[in-house]
Order: sequence, then structure tokens, then C-alpha cells
Amino acid sequence: MKNLYLISIILFCCQNVFPQEHSKIDSLKKLIEKEKDVAKKTRLFNLVGHLYDEQSELDSALHYYTAAKEFAIKNKYDIGVASFDFHAIMILNKKGKFKDAFLLAEESVEKFKKLKSTKNLGIAYLNLGNQWQYFSDFERASEYYLLAKNLLDSLQDKNNQRMVNNNLGSVFMEMKQFEKAKEYCLKAIELADREYPTDKLLPLHNLALNAKNQKKYEEALKYIEQYLEIAQRFGNEYEILNGYLAKGNLIGKTNLDKGINYLNNAIVQSQKNDFPEKEMFGYLYLAEIYIDHKKFRQALESIELGIPIAEELGMKYELSDFHKKASEAYEHLGNFEEALKHNREHEKLISEIQLEENKNRLLGLEAKYQSEKKEAEIKILNTQSKAQALSIRKKNTLNYIFFGAVLLIGIISILSYLNYKNRQKISQQRIQELETEKQLSATQALLQGQEDERSRMAKELHDGLGGLLSGVKLNLNNMQKKLIITEEDGNSFEKSITLLDESISELRRVAHNLMPESILKFGLDGAIREFLQSVDNENLKINYQSYHIENGINKQLDISTYRIIQELVNNAIKHSDASEILVQVRKDEHLLVIDVEDNGKGFDPDSIKKESGMGLTGIRSRINYWKGSLQIESTEKEGTSVNIEIPVVPNS
Repeated sequence: MKNLYLISIILFCCQNVFPQEHSKIDSLKKLIEKEKDVAKKTRLFNLVGHLYDEQSELDSALHYYTAAKEFAIKNKYDIGVASFDFHAIMILNKKGKFKDAFLLAEESVEKFKKLKSTKNLGIAYLNLGNQWQYFSDFERASEYYLLAKNLLDSLQDKNNQRMVNNNLGSVFMEMKQFEKAKEYCLKAIELADREYPTDKLLPLHNLALNAKNQKKYEEALKYIEQYLEIAQRFGNEYEILNGYLAKGNLIGKTNLDKGINYLNNAIVQSQKNDFPEKEMFGYLYLAEIYIDHKKFRQALESIELGIPIAEELGMKYELSDFHKKASEAYEHLGNFEEALKHNREHEKLISEIQLEENKNRLLGLEAKYQSEKKEAEIKILNTQSKAQALSIRKKNTLNYIFFGAVLLIGIISILSYLNYKNRQKISQQRIQELETEKQLSATQALLQGQEDERSRMAKELHDGLGGLLSGVKLNLNNMQKKLIITEEDGNSFEKSITLLDESISELRRVAHNLMPESILKFGLDGAIREFLQSVDNENLKINYQSYHIENGINKQLDISTYRIIQELVNNAIKHSDASEILVQVRKDEHLLVIDVEDNGKGFDPDSIKKESGMGLTGIRSRINYWKGSLQIESTEKEGTSVNIEIPVVPNS
């Protein structure tokens, strides 16, 4: 199950928290009109924005943060200008615009470097570390958290020191460096303010989770007991429920009845307080301890109650965990069909989660690239601007001034036009990317649909019609033994049984082609070899060569490779009248290469470019889905050669 960590977002120049009431906002607005001091007025703008932020009125919050920035720019108040970045980063993250938030966080670091503001630079590094944690790049996040820690330690800023130590604990836990995670979480507890004991809750929860990940349940329970003691005295109902859920889960590892009691009470309180997320975790933890104690039917009851809540909340990590536990329970109960169904749902959700994480990583890399590109452009523009300013100062006549003005207008017009064209180009590229993603999604759905339908048909043919034919054969054999028939009728009877055997064999061959179980049994290499042996005969010699595919590649690409070779060989058999076929499959570090050649009668490759039959269309669809290339060479005398290259991710 994916663990969710609270990431600290620091407010700049907003130490006092005001009640979330519109009357308070109205009072602050009146103070803004009267205030003359630049620093205080900037702070008041930010406070109004913060109150709107707390009420989730993000557009209004951003309006006042922007007003604070513009006022600071007008009055040349550099700290006030830079503080806008902290607030805007929070708004962008809440809107899911992580890339924009990342770029702004990097700009904030550079601004405070120039201003030589140690505390705010430390907070800027902390925010930048948070952005890398959003992108799941925990090593990069830890680097910036450590930079922040060094600066904040030098200032003895305990509040921000506590936050950065807790964040370091969470990222090292994600990287499975549990001792480091424990060290930083304990440091965060030491730095907690005595007047605010609730500051210890998050690091205590992380310590318990860190111990549980190492299966040190007694140690984890010790931290949860401390967590509950603070939550019950100073915290709210949500934090108390969080503690009871964790305690029930941990106690249930060794004492099932006590664990069930804690978790059931937590579920009831969650329902009363309308905390569906906590109710869902209650069912998930119940299922976990039931499975630990081999109470599989009770586990399934909890899972059935938890899955709808997880689906409604859109919590993919927990939903995948539910399906994984359901598959395990059904497997132990001997219901393999249900176990397989839930395992497929689990694998599907894991694939979606991994895809989202990969997208976040790509966003991080893209943001880094855009940031570096932007810095280079700014340097160029600064150089140009300085050159223009120097030129203008040298002009001391009206004619020169006029010429400079015209030149400046021309440059601005050209830059505006280039900016407009660049926006159009970016928009067009985005449209093309979306269309490509849509086509790939459709292709994936089509290929998966084909495989599912083939599997269904193969099963129905094998289990249904195959069983009937076998039954008919058995009855005919019994009749042959009991009936007294003439020699001529006996020969006809034997011929009928022989035809029936051939029909059963043909049925099995068709079912096998629809659903090649040999991929699961023997792997890709063995499955291809078995298929080619099945079509090899005295009139057709098939040579097969393979390199570095003994362990396969991955499940989906293995099936696609098998289908492509199957279709190419079948096409050669049907249309080329070939006496020899050569099939080669090899995998290098980054490339899968498929070659199929025959010595039969060729054709004009241009004539099939618009071919719309399912055979070649299916091959092209599979190759396009894997972003591969297809090359066909054919002549009437020398036969046909098909070359396919598909990029392969290392260790995929």
C-alpha cells in the first residue's frame, strides 16, 4: 500500500493565523486602504490571500498574492516581491500544476540567492525539495532538503528545522533507508515546540510506519501509543482515529481479537464523523490481520465493504491493495477463478499507478529542461537589454532618439510576432501529442480486446466443442465394441473415428493458435519454436534462429511478438507458395529485431500500403503501439523479406 506523507508548505511572513471568517477578511481589506508602511501593507495583502486560501477560494487567494507582488514591485520592496513565489507555489500545487510550481520554486531559489536572505533561501530549498518529492524523485528531493537543513540549522530556526527533518525522514523511508529515516524523524520530535505537542504527531506516525515496514511491530506500537496520548489530549477526532487505526492494525498482528475490536470501533467512529477515508482504511487493516491469521472468509467480507469506498474516493493505491488481498484469500479458499479476476484488477491498477508516476518523473525532467532553457534565454535578453540601454544613453540628438524609438518598436513587434508563432507551434505540438496518446490508447484497447476475445473463443472451443467431440468418439468406440457389423461397415466406422480424431486435433490446433498457452509454459522462445514446428512439413522447411530471448522480454511484448510472427508465417504459407521460410528473432540491449524471409513468389510492396485486412493491419497496429518500424522488400524471383525493429527498455 502506498503511504501518503504530509509535505510541509511554508508560509512567508504569515506567522499569525486568523479565523476563517469573511468579517476578518473585510477588516483586513480596510486596513490595507489605510496602511502606509510598504512592508506592513504587503504583509496585509498576503494575509488576505492566505485566508482565502484556507477557505479553498484559490482564485481570490491568487488575486491578493498578486496584488502584494505588484505593490512590492511598485515600491521596490524586493523581499515582498520574492515572497509571492511561496504563496503561488501552494496555489499551483493545489490546482495540480506541479510543473509550473516546480519552475517557480527554482526561480525562488535564485531570487533569494541574489537577495542573500539565508532563512528564506532555506525555505526555498525546502519548497524545491517538496516539488521533487511530488515527482517521486526522492534522491533529488533529499539533496534539496539537506541544503535547506544546513541553512536552517545555522539559524537555529526550530519550526522549519522540524519540518525539514520530518521530510527527510519520509523520503529516506521511501528509499528504504530505514535507519536514516528513523534518525531524522527522532530529530524532528526533539525540535517540536513544547507549547505545541501536536507538532510531534507527524514524525511519530512516520516512525511507526518506518518500524512496521521493517516488521518491528512492537517498536511501531510504542510510537503509536505516544501518538495516541498526544492526539487524545490535544488533537482532533481525525488524528485520534488515525491513531486507533494504526494501533488496531499493529495489535492485530499478534492478538486478532484486540485488533478487530480497535478497528471496528474506529470504523464506527469514522462513519459517525463522516470520514470515509478512515472507514476504508479500517476495512483494509481488518482484511490484513484476518489474512495474517488465515481467516480468509472474514477477510473477504471486509474487502467487499472497503472496495466500493476506495473506488468512490479514487484511491488507486489502496484499491490495488484490496484486490491483491482478495486474490490471496480466494486462492487459499480454492476459488481460483475469483483469485485470478482480482489479481488482474490488481495488476491493472498497479500499471495505471506506475504510468502516473512515470508521467510525474517526465514532468520533473521536462521542468528541469525548461528551467535551464529559460535561464539561458534570460541571459541573452539581459545582454541585449544592456546593449540597447548603452546605445540609448549615447544618443544626444532628437534624430538619434527617434531612430532608437523606431528600432525599439520594431524589435518589440518582431519579438511579439515570434512569441505568437511560438505559441501557435506549442499548441499544435500539444494537439498532436494528445492525438497520438488517443490513438495509442485505442490501439491498446483493440489489441487487448482481441486477446481477450481469442482467449474466450479458445476456451469455449476447447472446453465446449472439444468436450462434445471427445464424448462422441467415446460413444462410437463403445458402440463398435458392442455392435456386430459387416467388414465394409466396419471400415466405414473406422474411417469415421479417424476423421473425428483429425477434427479433434484440428480443433486443438485452432484453440492453441487463439490462446498460445505455450508462452506461459515455455516462454516466448519455446512458444515460437512450437508454433513453427506445428506448421513445418515435407513441402515446407522452416528455419528458426533466436538470440537473447530465452527469458522473454515482458508479457505484453512477448504476446505481440508471437502474434506478429504467427501472422507473417501464415501469410507466407497462404500466399507465397514458398518451400523455405527463415525466422530470426534477436534482442539487443535496447532493440528487438524480427526478420521473416521466404523464397516464394513475391509481390509489389506498394500494392499493400493501403491494405485494410485484419492481418497486415493487426501487424502494423502492434508495431505502432510499441513505436517500432516495419520494412518490407519483395520481388517475384527472390521472395519476400520483412524486417521489424521495436525499441526495448532495459530490464523490461
